[in-house]
Amino acid sequence: MVQRSANYAAKMRVSACVASLVLSAFVTFCAAAGQQAEDRKPSVSDQPFTTEQIAVYRAVLVSWYQGDKGSINLSIQTSPVDLSDDSFDKACIKGLVLDKVQVAQVHRFRVEDSRQLGFDNLRLVDPELQAKEVHKNVPGTAIREGKSVDEAVNNGFAHGLLTLGEIQFDQNHTHALVSFSFWCGSLCGHGTTMLMEKKGGVWILMKQCGGWVS
Repeated sequence: MVQRSANYAAKMRVSACVASLVLSAFVTFCAAAGQQAEDRKPSVSDQPFTTEQIAVYRAVLVSWYQGDKGSINLSIQTSPVDLSDDSFDKACIKGLVLDKVQVAQVHRFRVEDSRQLGFDNLRLVDPELQAKEVHKNVPGTAIREGKSVDEAVNNGFAHGLLTLGEIQFDQNHTHALVSFSFWCGSLCGHGTTMLMEKKGGVWILMKQCGGWVS
């Protein structure tokens, strides 16, 4: 059996969801996930990512992407650690002692970082500007305008915004906790927190610690 990526599975869920939207005329509006303004913006660190952090992010992208040929619009800025995230399964880190992080601090990817992530079809984007592109290419809207479900969903994903979260290592730096979110409009998005493990010098996905789908 061919293993399907989280990205592909999400597309299938979105296809079913937007098709249902078209058939259900009473659904006319959905709030865009993740676009509510923050009362307090996090500070941006002036420190570059370490080689170890880039290796973790590369492993997360590989696990999420799994050979999909679509483009990746990666937010140039990470998202801060959210200790109040209700979707996070705290049992996932049982027995681990995590390093402390600054919860109100984020980092920015540089051009040289994007090269090290190892994806030719990855581009760094301003999240606020990309959000406008997402709004212009919402799958549900495209379907109502006459596009097929597959065409609308693929176009929505091509303009979607991927955001990686700040990394929390354990004290031995053999495990790393990192979140990601992918947003492509109303009823079009998913995210999770991944527990990564370093084995033989290589970071791999150990398990997913909860998640959400819109």
